[in-house]
Parts: sequence; C-alpha cells; structure tokens
Amino acid sequence: MRRNTLWAVMLALLGSAFSAQAQDTLNIPRAEHAPRLEDYVGGVPADAGIEVKDFVQNKPGDGNPATLETRAYLSYDDHNLYVVFVCKDDPKQVRARIARRDAVFGDDGVQLMLDTYHDKQRAFVFTVNPYGAQMDSRYTEGLSYDFNFDTQWTSDGRLTDDGYVVTMQIPFKSLRFERGNVQDWGIAVNRIIPRTNEFVYWPYITERKEGFVAQFAHARIDDSIQPGRNIQVIPHMTFRDAQTLGVDSAGNPSMRGHQRSELGVDAKFVIKDSVAVDLTVNPDFSEVETDEPQVIVNERYEQNFLEKRPFFLENSGIFGLPVPLFYSRRIVNPQYGARVSGRLGRWAIGGLLMDDESAGLTVTGDDFGKTGNIGVARVQRDIGQQSNVGVMLTDRTVGDQFNRVFGVDSRVKLNDNWSVNGQLARSESEGANNLDYDGRMVFLQAIRGGRDFNFDGQYFDATDNFESQLGFVPRVNIRQFYQKSSYLKQFPDAPWLINMGPTLLAQHTWDQDGEVQDWNFEPGFVVNGLLQTKFEGSLIRGFEYFGGKKFYMDGFTLGASTEWWRWLTAEAKIIVRDKINYLPAPGVEPFLGDQRQAIIKLTVSPFAQLRIDQSFIWDELRTQYSIAGRDSDSKVFRGIQSRTKVKYQFSRFWAAHVIFDYRALDSDTALFLIPRDKTLVTDLLVSYSPNPGTSFYLGYTDQQKNLRINQNPNIVIPTRDLDLHNGKQLFMKFSYLFNF
Repeated sequence: MRRNTLWAVMLALLGSAFSAQAQDTLNIPRAEHAPRLEDYVGGVPADAGIEVKDFVQNKPGDGNPATLETRAYLSYDDHNLYVVFVCKDDPKQVRARIARRDAVFGDDGVQLMLDTYHDKQRAFVFTVNPYGAQMDSRYTEGLSYDFNFDTQWTSDGRLTDDGYVVTMQIPFKSLRFERGNVQDWGIAVNRIIPRTNEFVYWPYITERKEGFVAQFAHARIDDSIQPGRNIQVIPHMTFRDAQTLGVDSAGNPSMRGHQRSELGVDAKFVIKDSVAVDLTVNPDFSEVETDEPQVIVNERYEQNFLEKRPFFLENSGIFGLPVPLFYSRRIVNPQYGARVSGRLGRWAIGGLLMDDESAGLTVTGDDFGKTGNIGVARVQRDIGQQSNVGVMLTDRTVGDQFNRVFGVDSRVKLNDNWSVNGQLARSESEGANNLDYDGRMVFLQAIRGGRDFNFDGQYFDATDNFESQLGFVPRVNIRQFYQKSSYLKQFPDAPWLINMGPTLLAQHTWDQDGEVQDWNFEPGFVVNGLLQTKFEGSLIRGFEYFGGKKFYMDGFTLGASTEWWRWLTAEAKIIVRDKINYLPAPGVEPFLGDQRQAIIKLTVSPFAQLRIDQSFIWDELRTQYSIAGRDSDSKVFRGIQSRTKVKYQFSRFWAAHVIFDYRALDSDTALFLIPRDKTLVTDLLVSYSPNPGTSFYLGYTDQQKNLRINQNPNIVIPTRDLDLHNGKQLFMKFSYLFNF
C-alpha cells in the first residue's frame, strides 16, 4: 500500500512538472471575432482565447508570485493578433495618464513581447497603459530598448471597479516574420506596477541571467498566416511665417520677415514580408522640440543629443553599436533619402543613402559649400542561439573629399551571466589638398548581468588619425580601460527596502605614446526602495593632463529620486568637485576651480490629462586662488538652464503644450572665454496625431536674446536683459497616412 502511495506521489509530481513545462508553450487559437473591451469588464467571455496566468516577479522579488492578479487572453484571425489583459487592483491606486503615444513612462501598464524570428536576440515590444495609451519599441540583446520604433496597431483601455482592462490588436502586416504553415515565436507578457516596483512576467524571467529574450516561452500558431501587403505613403505639407534677425539691402542688421511653404512625401514598402524600404523627399523635421537641458558649458568633449527626426528614428537600432559609427544628427539638411532594414532568415540588413546640403560647410578648400553624399550599410549574421557577427560601412563624400569607415563587430554569449562584445574599425579619409590619413579603432567589452553582482568592463583604443565623420567618437589617440560594477544585497522581507550595496566606477586613459591622460576612481553606494525611490552617492578622485599641466581633483556626488506620490516624480543630484577651466580667457592658462552643480527634474500630474515637466540645472565654477586680478572664490561662470513644459491631453490624440526654455550664462571675461549670454524660447503647440503617420500641428515659437539693434552705428550689441525678439515663427504642418 505504501509502495502504491509512493508511486502515486511520484507520478503526480512528474505530471505537475510536465504540466508546468507544457504551460510554457502557448497554442494560440483562432478567434471567432475581434475581442471587445466591454465584454471583459466584470467578467470574461467563453471565447476569450487561451488564458495566461500565474505571473511571477522579475523585480523586486525575483521568483516571487505577483502581488496582484493578472490574466491575459490571446487569439488571432486572418489579419490580427489579439491580446486582452484583465488586471486586478484598487482603481484609486492605479497610476495612469491620458497621454499621447510613447509617453507612458511611470504609468501602470502591460506589455506584449514577440520574438517573431525566434532568434532569442530581438523582440517587438508593445506597451499599453490603463487608458489605452500605447508605446512600441524593439529590444535587442546587448543594446536594450529602441523606443524610436513605430508601427501601426490599435489599443484601448478602461479603469474598472476592480482594476483595469486593456486590449491590443496588432496587424500581422505590422510585424516582420517568415511565411510558413506554422508560426513558432518567442513570447512574453508582463505587467508593470510602479507603486510596488513590480515587473511581473509570464513566463518567469529572472534577473539572475544576463539574457532576456532567450527566456521567452514558445507561442505556436498552427496556421499559414500572411503578413499581407504593407505599403505606406505619407504626403506632408508645412507652412511657415517667420521673422528672424538678418541684414537689409544696405548690410545693416534688421528683423526680416519671410514665408515658406514646403511639400514632401515619405513612403514605405515591405519586401518579402520582412524587409522594409523607406523613401523620403524633402523630409519633414518641423515639429522638433528644443533639446532637453544638459550641461554643455566648459565640457572638454562633445555631448550626445538624442535624435528626434522621424525619418531617422524607425528601426534605427539596426545601426546601433557600442561605439556608434552612425550618429544621425551628423546629417543636418537632407533633401532626399532612402533606407532599407529588415531580416532574411538569420541575416539582419540595413542601409541608408541620403544627401546633406550642409555637409559642405564642414570642409575647406574647393569643396566648401558643396552638397554631401551619405551612405551607410550594415549586415549582421546570427550565430548559435544568442551570438552574432556583423559588418558596417559608412561613407561621407563632399566633392573630392571623403571619409570612409569599415567595421567588424560581434556579440558572444558565454553563459547565463556573461557576454562579450567586440568591435574593430578602420577609417580612410581624404581632406583638402589631397591629404590622406588612415586610422583604426578597437573596442572590447565584457558584461556580467545578475541579480546581485553586475559588471561592465571596456577597453577602447583609437589612433590619432581615426575619424568617423558620421559616427560619435568624441576621443581618439587614446587607450582606455573603463569598468563599472555593483553588488546589491537583496532584502525580500523588508517592508520598504529592495536592495542596497556598493558601486565602483573607474577609468584610466593613456595616449598612443603611453603617457597618462586622465584617470578617475569613484566608489559609491546605492539604496533602492519601493515606489521607484533611490538614494545614491559617490566620492570622486581623479587626475587629468590638460594644456600641458597636471591636475588632481577631488569631490563627491549625491542623488535621490522617487515616485512616492501618484502625482509627483522627483529627481535631484548635486555635484561638488574640482573642475578644470577648459576655456580660459586669452592670456590665462587653464586652472582648477571649484564646481558646484545641481540638477533637479520634476513631473507633476495632478490629474490624468495634465502633465507638467520641469528641469533645472545650476552649474557654477569659482576660483580656488587669486588669478588674473581676481580674488579666490571669484565667479568664473554661472550657467542656468530651466525648461518648463505644460501639456494638456484632451484625448489620446488631441493635445496642447507650452514650453519655456531658458538658458543663461553669466561669465567673467577676464577668466572665461565665452561671454554673457541669455536665451528664452517660448513654444506653443496644438497637435492631433491618431497614428504615427497622420498628424496636424499648429505652433508658434518666439526666441528672445540679450541683444539690441543699435542705430548709430548700425550693429547688434549685447545687453544684460532679453531685449530682442530675434526669432518668431508661426507654423502649420499636416501629414496623412495612406495605408495600402
């Protein structure tokens, strides 16, 4: 009897094990009709599709059950994949805003992730908040999320008495996959609960492994579904009525008015279901906002600004590399362009051809002012389950002058925690007067991902003549070691604390002759708690060789951030350290000063339709000793940046905003090269955007400077206040998506 009982227990355990394994494979059924959101409010219909439940935490309690019940229901028909999420919660505790597309960060929400090629390296990610506002992105192992990706799909959402319900309708033609009688994809569904810091997944995805997409479950559709024809044409029209500071016929400064109308068209064609060809004539960049504030005064090296122009955004991740060889903001004024991107089996391909009328302003000699021709090509091959190798070629030609870069790169997954990235590149350039110069670049990176210990170690080596005119490589003629690591102890039973532990950032740089250029050592400590609350601090000890002098520097940083209240997100950081004056006044050598820097970011959302974003940066440098006739503790410069954006979202598609962007530099020209400067840009905009291709914008921009037009003599002179409106513009833009 005991033996029979033992066998019964063993069979039950084996059965449960097989059941759990089978649960990781979803056989998605055909839908009788498209799901309706109202059918899931208060109950679930009998034909809901296959049910997914038992979500498990990825954060903060890796492997713990989700604290709130979540169920997802999946089905499909000839044209669409359908997903419905039923999320239990107290609706008064749900964090959500009525927001435009791609503006749902910080909200409660749900996600669908699809690895349609089942290569375990890339995934489409579809995100929806409780009001139905959507965001889409692409995830690539080693490069993380590309939020610039946009495609056509439908979503809806509603708060209910016991939580919220969200629906997704994703057309197959908006995805990329290979035709076949059966579709075998990787899949994951998850829910985000900000107030408890929870990211809960089905299937269970652990932080103890470095790979993410490789942990997806299998989704199977036993049908020969077709992506269908996907042709998009987006004509657009822009009208501007502007007044800007210029010169009159006599060469005197004056405000000049001008009107301009522009027509253009963008088009997309999908070839073999998986390769997209994008074309543009007179691309439209009219709705670009001012850049987010960041410190750019007295910085030794170039700063990276995010791309915002639509043509360059979609599928831009295919050109992404650890050392960027293509930085699209290098292309300033294109008039036409073509791009191809997609996958053919285990091959990923990308290419871009474009002109740039501003390229000739960056060269000298007989080619000055000529239009540049831009070419970029990228091919990548998957190897094994989570590794790849690729090549990339960039070319920028202006007249007889050119810069060409050829690169080889690879990502190798060693085990569950470790991966290695490698990148080699060679540049060939010809400048004015037939001056030739070649260079090379080497990059190696080892990454360890885990729940407790994380490590990122890098080696970068670039010769003096290496040049990537289309890339972002701010430093050459160096050999550099860099590492960033952390060990975070988990506290699963603590009421508020999630984890905490030490961090270490260290860097050492030599030039190609072996002379030390700089080093820094920054030990720190970080504390992570619920409601996205974080405290961190670090000490700074560094050295830098600049202007023929050696500088040793000390300091510290402190930072804190939280989303403790539903209506407020706050972030603050202060830096107190020694800092070199990289731009001394003529006749003054570089010197070490005391830097005081404060960065504050706030987001206030008192109700679902209103969002106020405030960024503020205070950056000051003061002397440490008497210099150039100034006493110690004298001001070298003080930079202030303030950006206020107030946005009201009438619906998911209609919105209005006003932006006040203020930047001021108060400097002592006996110590600092850049003179006093003030700018205030006011931007008013009303927008309607039901999808990524159809939109209507009506806006007004006013720029003020600390300038005045003097009559005798007729010159522009600087003032202390914002006396001159030197740039006004009323603009209207309309575009419409024709989808065939």
